[in-house]
Amino acid sequence: MKHRDFSQATGSVQFTIREWFSPKRLGVHLLGLLGTVALLVVLGPFGTWDNLAVADRLAFWAITVGVNWIVAYAFAYVVFNLTIRAFGSRTRTLWAGLLLASVIAALPGTGAVWLAVATYLDHRPTDAFGVIELYLKVAVLNVSIGAIVFLLTRRARMRVRLEVESPPEVESSPPERSTDTAASHDAHGRGAHDAAVEPALLARLPAESRGALLHLRMQDHYVEVHTAVGMALLLMRFRDALREVEDADGLRVHRSHWVARAAVVGVERRRGGSFVLRLVNGNEVPVSRSFAPTLKDQGWV
Repeated sequence: MKHRDFSQATGSVQFTIREWFSPKRLGVHLLGLLGTVALLVVLGPFGTWDNLAVADRLAFWAITVGVNWIVAYAFAYVVFNLTIRAFGSRTRTLWAGLLLASVIAALPGTGAVWLAVATYLDHRPTDAFGVIELYLKVAVLNVSIGAIVFLLTRRARMRVRLEVESPPEVESSPPERSTDTAASHDAHGRGAHDAAVEPALLARLPAESRGALLHLRMQDHYVEVHTAVGMALLLMRFRDALREVEDADGLRVHRSHWVARAAVVGVERRRGGSFVLRLVNGNEVPVSRSFAPTLKDQGWV
């Protein structure tokens, strides 16, 4: 696998994992965790129904499921990255990584369950058979939780893949700022300057995502690269991406945004004196106060 293909594949999966753990997803995680605990409290497997009251069953399953949920996720993140690096990001590989992460995470998870069993059920399995049996039960629990989350995140992974591969809709309305800017684009949205100087960053993109460079956006350890034909994710530092577009006709307009001059089709002044750039692909990019004087000097605003 070539470097740029690996960067995109790894970046897409890591971006999905990061999105799934973002604050906006916290409610989904919590709902899944509470639903699993509630189901186990009602079913009362492994003797918890006969030996524990409702409050104790709730505490028992909250501890065991909660600890295993966190540990399994941590191992899944590491193992997914290792398996992707070694074998690529095919679905079969990810399922294998999930299984491997689950059985590894079951080792510390078994310790947490052993303590819960000793505390609430007054049972301390010490012989090899009892410990192995407990481990297998925990492994099955981890695999089940992992499979549920994997299937749920499949939609998120598909969404990211579509965002990477699908070109954005380009506005057909005439620009508000200058018709000359729009006229400078060719049939592929490539500006005259961009046609002459192709930024080194474009070489990192898969062939189907290459086109006139429009916009870079920093996303933690990733960079969203917007071109005239779509968007791709690169796992790299923003300052390194800026270094690879320094020969292009564009400016950094915000600590998290770089914009090509030919991509700007409109400028909007907001309340308080701040500016927002409207791009040919429909994106709106804020201009921070620290970069506004440079844009004014260059005649952008």
